Amino acid sequence: MRILEITRSGFFKALQPDSTCWIRWGPSLTVDEPHPPDVLNFSTFVEMLRRVRNGTYDLIVLPAIHPEHRFDEPWHKLAVKSLLGRTAGSTIFSARLGRAVGSCRHIVLDIADDRRFCEATIRLFPRFTLYFKRELDLDRITTPCRARPLPLFVPNEDRIPESREKDIDVFFAGALCNVIRREAVEAIGSLSGSGLRVVIPPTPLPYSEFLTALARAWLVLSPEGYGWDCYRHYEACLAGSVPVINRPSYRRPLFLQHGVHCFYYSPGSGSLVELLLAALANKDRLVRMAEAGRRHVLANHTRSAVARYMLQEIAGKAGVARQKGEWAEVCAACYSR
Repeated sequence: MRILEITRSGFFKALQPDSTCWIRWGPSLTVDEPHPPDVLNFSTFVEMLRRVRNGTYDLIVLPAIHPEHRFDEPWHKLAVKSLLGRTAGSTIFSARLGRAVGSCRHIVLDIADDRRFCEATIRLFPRFTLYFKRELDLDRITTPCRARPLPLFVPNEDRIPESREKDIDVFFAGALCNVIRREAVEAIGSLSGSGLRVVIPPTPLPYSEFLTALARAWLVLSPEGYGWDCYRHYEACLAGSVPVINRPSYRRPLFLQHGVHCFYYSPGSGSLVELLLAALANKDRLVRMAEAGRRHVLANHTRSAVARYMLQEIAGKAGVARQKGEWAEVCAACYSR
């Protein structure tokens, strides 16, 4: 299956490296990602446009541009977002862009913290097959047949931390960017005086040290940040720890199961400390949960696993379309790889 992927994460590049052209949209997640993006220069850009025009690709994967998001992004991405944002309202430009994409199946990937759909992207590519949304609020879906949840993933599944002695009871590392995080950190800070080993680094850790700290911890506090879903949820599982996560305030899919892979708590109820103490009283259960969490993440939350999930959803959408007599066709063999 020939794929053009313009994303930050390289999902399909991880699944099908030889048949995917990956143009990175944004900075890398870690310094040593498992698959490098394709080099983008003038000649490769012209060749990419030629292939799009000729219908060479079986699938085009597009990012939600979110022109209002401008923090910590490279100048060239900001320039492209600004251009697309200004032209999104032009029916002439959208029509020309639609003709450029042609009849090729294309999907939109939205990993933004925001729960809103990107209206600029929808106006630019109104014929998208599916819209995969990280913070999918099930009560805000206006086109349920074309919206799907987008799971987060571990940045590099090849970097599974070695098993470590569990010398940390509760670990947290992250910016105190909201009330939920501040209250959670205050709560676990109060546990230090009770003899529990609570670690909260005062400054950000290098990624390798961060993973090692996760592996040393029995429990990893992982309350929501700017968005509810968080890479830390899955990194903790990969490292052999158990994440403790606040319940979301809106209706959304939960990819980790309470009491099996993680623990959920209700913010503001005073239940967090009680939950932590009860969990730490049964270390055998935590060992079983950590093992189940790692298996779950390796099966469902790697880049290639997320790509397989999206291909499965595309195949299901195509099956419904065929029943309705609409155009649609998916290479099922690609999903089975």
